[in-house]
Amino acid sequence: MRHKGSRAGSTASGSGRRHVVRTPLAAAIVAILAVLVTAVAHPMLLQRPQAASMPSNPTAADRFELVSQAQAVSVDGVRRTYRSIAPLHVTSRLPLLVVLHGRGESGSVVASQTGFLGLVEQRRAILVAPDGEQHSWNAGHGCCGVAGSRGVPDVRFVAAIVADAARRWPVDARRVYLVGYSNGGKLAYSEVCAHPTLFAAVATYGAVPLSPCNPGTAAVPFLLAAGSADRVLPFGGKPGGNPPLPSVPQALAWLRAQDGCLANPRTGRDGSTVVQQWRGCAGATEVESVVYPGHGHAWPAAGISGGSPAAATVMWAFLSRHGEPVAR
Repeated sequence: MRHKGSRAGSTASGSGRRHVVRTPLAAAIVAILAVLVTAVAHPMLLQRPQAASMPSNPTAADRFELVSQAQAVSVDGVRRTYRSIAPLHVTSRLPLLVVLHGRGESGSVVASQTGFLGLVEQRRAILVAPDGEQHSWNAGHGCCGVAGSRGVPDVRFVAAIVADAARRWPVDARRVYLVGYSNGGKLAYSEVCAHPTLFAAVATYGAVPLSPCNPGTAAVPFLLAAGSADRVLPFGGKPGGNPPLPSVPQALAWLRAQDGCLANPRTGRDGSTVVQQWRGCAGATEVESVVYPGHGHAWPAAGISGGSPAAATVMWAFLSRHGEPVAR
């Protein structure tokens, strides 16, 4: 069945047709239309702050034309979709950034809301934004929504789109990064437990792993960002939740154990955010904690909480430090 996209996003069916998005004006119109359309179905999105572009604040001359495609892969005989956005006329291999949306959202809207689209406009990354089953992801342990209740094979789906995107675009296989928000963040941790050598680094906001990976799982660089006033993901955990949620400190302990981090953390501030870094872990990996004081579950935009940086800025600074997967 052919999936029809909006004029802004266009579609790519089996014929691989592409639609060129001319930036910055057309891209801005695309983002606004996408937000408005999604807001009709999900009014909560209107209440969430829009993340700023990357901090370099590029001028129009620094931005490039983009091509956006809707792609499809089959997992266990089921056709699934994702959207890829890349600079037009790429001449060198670029990092692949996979962004997993939160529950109740869509990949295409979250791709622009997070602020990562600015990386593509600057030819610094190729962005992939998959869609969960009925706007949800199966992160395991019964989480979450329709995808969790149906046992949708989302871990295999994410691995499949990485392979598919690498065939379609000039991807640098040493720099494949995974970002997850909320429900998508929980899936990101499950994904890394299953495929720890697939990603060079992982970053999440508003999410914790639902359980530690099995002993002996390869070390992976992790960044876990959280809001201290998050009611969806309480900082102190939710032991009686379904499934139970560990506290942020407990989740960080699991990640440090996986990476073999022995040294004490370095603690500092970036704006009002509190940053802890455990470096010198196994395989030159690291674990980083970024806490936005007084912030809730909404994706952090630039300038919140006393001038703290946007989550996209913090995450890209972390992800881009890692140039290849820990093990191959």
